[in-house]
This record gives sequence, structure tokens and C-alpha cells, in this order.
Amino acid sequence: MNIIKTLERDRQLLNRKNWYSIMVIQKYLVERSFDWLRLNIDTKNKKLFGRGTILINERKYDIVLTYSVFDQIRYDKIYVNDKKIEFDRNIHLYRDLSLCLYHPILDQSYCSKISLKQLIPWISEWIVFYELWKNYGVWLGDEHKH
Repeated sequence: MNIIKTLERDRQLLNRKNWYSIMVIQKYLVERSFDWLRLNIDTKNKKLFGRGTILINERKYDIVLTYSVFDQIRYDKIYVNDKKIEFDRNIHLYRDLSLCLYHPILDQSYCSKISLKQLIPWISEWIVFYELWKNYGVWLGDEHKH
């Protein structure tokens, strides 16, 4: 095993060992900066669960998210609750309809994950680009081609 993979495995094991402290910190940082989002720590499933409503261009969007150090590649799963949004790779969704806000390998280093606080503003960016995509048929945001 090379040194990078060893460091990543060690970081992952440490994060899992300290999962509750990480969730408390993520919760504090997000709620301090984003008053529209409410987070709870689900101790049974070892996840941070969040829900909130964001207003963009006079339209409300219901956001649901989870964040867990036990998820393999990306800790976050962020959803826009809207039955009109269907899977389409061109709008940067995973098959489970969670938002693709970054490339899980190219945009993260091996030794650190993107914090939930950093991801929250990207939700509104995704929504704006989604609305533009509906109008023009082209994703206008930055992207890594799949």
C-alpha cells in the first residue's frame, strides 16, 4: 500500500473513531453561518441530518441533507425536495437524486474532506444553474465531465 492510501485509511479510521465530535463541530459551524438550516445528530445512524428552506429568486426550495464520516467516498448527501427534478447527468445529480456539487476524487485531497459549511453555499449555486439549464439546455456552471 502506498503512503497516500495509508494516510487516507488512517484518516478515515480516526474520523470514524471520533465521529460524534466531528458531527458536533460540523453542526456548530453550519448553524452559526446559515440560519435557514436546522441540523440534528442522529446517534443511532451516526449521521448529521439537516433540513431547511432556502429562498432563491422568490421561490422556496426545501433542502434535506445527511453528513456521515461512515460514507465511503463523500460524506454528504444533499437533496432538493422537488418532484420535478429527475435524474439527468447533465444537471449534476447522482442516481439517488443527491446533488453533485464537486468531483469526489478530483476536488478533495486524500487527507481531507470538504466540510459541510463549505458545501452549503454550493447548494444555491446548483439551484441557480439548474434553473438556467431548464431555460437553455446547457449546464453553465463549472464542471468536471463525467
